[in-house]
Amino acid sequence: MKTLKSAIRLFKHNFSALFFFELLYKLISLAIITPLLYMIVNYSIKMADIKYLSSDNVLLYFTSPPTYVLLFVLLVVITIFLLVDASALIYAMEASRKEEKTNPLSMLIKGFFNSLRIINPKNMGAIVYMLFVLPFTYSVMLSGSLVGLRLPEFLNKLINIYEKNISQILIIYFLLCFLAMFLVFSLNYFTNFKMSYARSVSLSIKSVKKNFIKVFVGVVVVNLVVTAMLILLQGTITTALVSFISKFINSKKMEFVLDISIQVIFFIVYVSVSLVSTPFVYSYICACFYEIESDVYEEHEKKRKHKKRKERTPEELARINKISFVVVLVAVLVINIIYVFLNATNRVSLNVAYSTWVDITAHRGDSANAPENTMAAIIMANENGADIIEIDVRQTKDGEYVLVHDENLKRTTGVDKRVGTVDYEYIATLDAGSYFSEEFAGEKIPTLEEVIAYAVEEDIFLNIELKPAKTDQNYEPGIVEIIEAYDYVDNCVVASISYDAISNVKKLNPDITTAYIMTMAFGEFENLEYADIFSIKHTFIDSTMVNTIHKNGKKIYAWTVNRETDIKDLLLLDVDSIITDDPYKTKDIMYNANDTLMSDWIERFMKEY
Repeated sequence: MKTLKSAIRLFKHNFSALFFFELLYKLISLAIITPLLYMIVNYSIKMADIKYLSSDNVLLYFTSPPTYVLLFVLLVVITIFLLVDASALIYAMEASRKEEKTNPLSMLIKGFFNSLRIINPKNMGAIVYMLFVLPFTYSVMLSGSLVGLRLPEFLNKLINIYEKNISQILIIYFLLCFLAMFLVFSLNYFTNFKMSYARSVSLSIKSVKKNFIKVFVGVVVVNLVVTAMLILLQGTITTALVSFISKFINSKKMEFVLDISIQVIFFIVYVSVSLVSTPFVYSYICACFYEIESDVYEEHEKKRKHKKRKERTPEELARINKISFVVVLVAVLVINIIYVFLNATNRVSLNVAYSTWVDITAHRGDSANAPENTMAAIIMANENGADIIEIDVRQTKDGEYVLVHDENLKRTTGVDKRVGTVDYEYIATLDAGSYFSEEFAGEKIPTLEEVIAYAVEEDIFLNIELKPAKTDQNYEPGIVEIIEAYDYVDNCVVASISYDAISNVKKLNPDITTAYIMTMAFGEFENLEYADIFSIKHTFIDSTMVNTIHKNGKKIYAWTVNRETDIKDLLLLDVDSIITDDPYKTKDIMYNANDTLMSDWIERFMKEY
């Protein structure tokens, strides 16, 4: 309790300086780190001697030595940014201990010059501190960032393949985080006493050894309390907001107003709490440090007594505060300039209206309302106004082409067998509808020929995704033959995540439109010879990419998009098609999008900040 009271006193004494420094520094960091990340990734792609990054060549990328060199450079840069923050906070706590006032500018200068000391090889160990003490000092920021984290599909696949190994790595990481608590005071020594980082680590280990339980439990509890406060605040305010709005608004408008309001509330609460959470955690660490190391601290202070610090006059403090205000003002202006730049480069759009002509593709049929890749889903997608219907095609052991997404039949039929290991006669007996709901019990897996015959009759445009497997025989030629036999070349696009597959299709019939499916999109891929369309994970799409692809006379599809905000963002980006699980809902959002243009723009503006 005594330590907590000391932490609160340290925190309160320079609260305004801490708050405005965190606000200023996070804005600067966001403005620099994001473009730097893209720059290093793009440069690493070129160094790996590949033109673009996709699931096809990701292993080549990660086996290239320059990739790891550049990722290490990125790690060092991020560490420096984090060290500036941590060093500035420790400097402010030191001022509070002496009952002196500080300001954001002084904190930034002190933090910046202290972080540069990491460039000295003797101090590179500070990277270890930032890597393993990070969860204990940036808990709120990390929890808020990870909630909405969406990994590229290739990473999800790697995680599924190496799930056991990754679990072991995570266990080892958290064990190292536990052990890293012995380093928790190292940054205090490193910052306040200007020691080498190796010497700082040695002293920190000695100090924490005697008080490990107190320090560890205290820091963990403080982090849990701060994170719990964030969740509690968001939940309480959201509940109150829903109760208040529901009294005045009803029907469909209420859903929209609530959605926008809740996102705004979450944004405000998250930003507010994150601006004070890290300073408060460091105030507790510093309070522990001052309490445990009081004797060593006093001895070191005596050695520095001959270097008396000149007290600043009120006039000097006022002048420093004015300079700080100007710096903050300039920083805000810079952020606004960056926002304008993002708009100019189409990272953020200020378009005056949403496009309402984008083709809506039903992903595996109307898979939100019927079992995927079945005739029921295809018929429902057609009835619900889908412009294009996307299907997945695999080959059975006896050479029949059937509509199945996964290589294994278990998820949709309950049978643990691979498509390529069984004949069509067996596949035709399976129930592909019960997993979705009893309403569709007995729904069968259709063949490609059945679907194309229905598409010809109903004048439906199909997006035929090829799913080649090792068991296939004469896979692409057989599909091309079916398309040609039904005179369906002009009414479909043949897509695949395998560039070789669409290359083979294009060589067999140059008139067939092909689409290259990409789980990520970095590098120069727009001129690929055999791709007429690029079907890209929507999180990687920006307007620069759209414009570049269009300038090369090709189209861009975005997959798989179900959230209203994502759909609207893509409408502004002018993509050619949005692939979605619910075509009716997506069309409704598209046709009514311009009714909420202004509030959407405000929400988008806030997200950028």
